[in-house]
Amino acid sequence: MNDAPDWVEQARRLVTGLGETLGSALREPDAAGAHPTDCRWCPVCQVAAVVRGERPEVTNALADVLTAAAAALRTVAERASAPAPEAEAEEPVAPAAPVQHIEIA
Repeated sequence: MNDAPDWVEQARRLVTGLGETLGSALREPDAAGAHPTDCRWCPVCQVAAVVRGERPEVTNALADVLTAAAAALRTVAERASAPAPEAEAEEPVAPAAPVQHIEIA
């Protein structure tokens, strides 16, 4: 039995939750209506600008980071599933002495 978490499902839930939170924040301004429509500094508005395609440089950088992360994960998975190299018939190397004698004078 495999008790490992389903990472695809976890990622889907994360993206769905973030999408709902971002969507509600953009549709419903705060009670006082103090959030300006031309906000350019808060994280919610920055993410919304990326999603709308107003920041292609950020989208490209994010795509590069995700591609590199996927390649790194693929490499780790390939190494984990690769068979272990066979032990060679060489003599075992003696471990280094835990204490080294150093002559001072």
